[in-house]
Amino acid sequence: MKNFVDCSFITNFSDTTNLFILDCRFDLFNKNAGYEYYKKEHIPNAFYLDINKDICGKQSVHGGARPLANIYDLSKKLTSIGIEMNSTIVIYDTMIYSSPRTFLQLKYMGYKNVYILNGGFNAWKSNKLPTTSKIPLPRGNSTFKENLNTTMVCDMNYIKNSIENNNVVLIDSRDNDRYTGKVEPLYSKPGHIPGAINIPWHKNIDNFGYVKDLSEVDANFNNLRNKEIITYCGSCIEACINYALLDELSYNVKTYVGSISDWISYDNNIVQS
Repeated sequence: MKNFVDCSFITNFSDTTNLFILDCRFDLFNKNAGYEYYKKEHIPNAFYLDINKDICGKQSVHGGARPLANIYDLSKKLTSIGIEMNSTIVIYDTMIYSSPRTFLQLKYMGYKNVYILNGGFNAWKSNKLPTTSKIPLPRGNSTFKENLNTTMVCDMNYIKNSIENNNVVLIDSRDNDRYTGKVEPLYSKPGHIPGAINIPWHKNIDNFGYVKDLSEVDANFNNLRNKEIITYCGSCIEACINYALLDELSYNVKTYVGSISDWISYDNNIVQS
C-alpha cells in the first residue's frame, strides 16, 4: 500500500536519522486524552503532535471546528523536531482514526513521504514491540519549503457549486445516525449536506483498527470510480480516513475540511435529515 505501512516498516527502516514517528492519538470528547496516552507509553523516538493544537487551526465563525493548520505555525513545530521535506514520516494513533487527518495536513503542505501506521499503536503493542515513556529530544532545525497541494481540499463555495453536479459525489463519512440526524452530539443542526451519500469510515476499517482488504474497501465505493469524490464529516477527522483510502485506490478525491461544522455556520445553508 502507498499510504499505509505496517510495524515492520519502522523496525526494518535502515536510515533511522531520516525516519520521524509522530504520535497523534486523539479523543473526540477529551482533548487531553491523547497526550496522557503518549506520556504513559509510546513508540520509541515518537514525537507527539496534538490534533487540536498543532494539526488543526483555530476555530472561527466560519471554516469549521477544525480548519487546516496555519502552515507557518505547524512548520515551526516540524522543523524544530528536525523534519525535512524529504524525511520519511510515519503517523499513528490508537488504531486508525486521527492519524489520517495528520496525513492530510502534511501532504497538503508538500511533505511527500508520509505514511499511516496500519493498526496504530494497538498493532505495535499486539506485536509485542517495545514502548517507552521517554520523550525524545528534537533533532535540530530543518527547513520547510512551502509546496501546497491545494487540489486535496475544498471549501464551502466549492461544495455549493458541486451539489447539482452529477459528476461530483459528496460522501458523509460519519455514522449513519449522525448522517440522518437521528443523533447529533456536537452541533446545533443535525443531518447532512443536501445530496450527500453516507459511507461511514468504519465500513473500511476492521474492529482491530486495520484497513480492510482493499477489494472490500473498493466495493464500498461501488460505481464512483468515474466521479469526483468529496469526503466530509463533522470536523474533518473521519473524512480523512475515507480520503486516505480513496487516494490509496487512486480515486479522484478531495476533502471538504470545514465539513458540516462549517456548512451549518452559514444561515442560508440547508441541512437534510
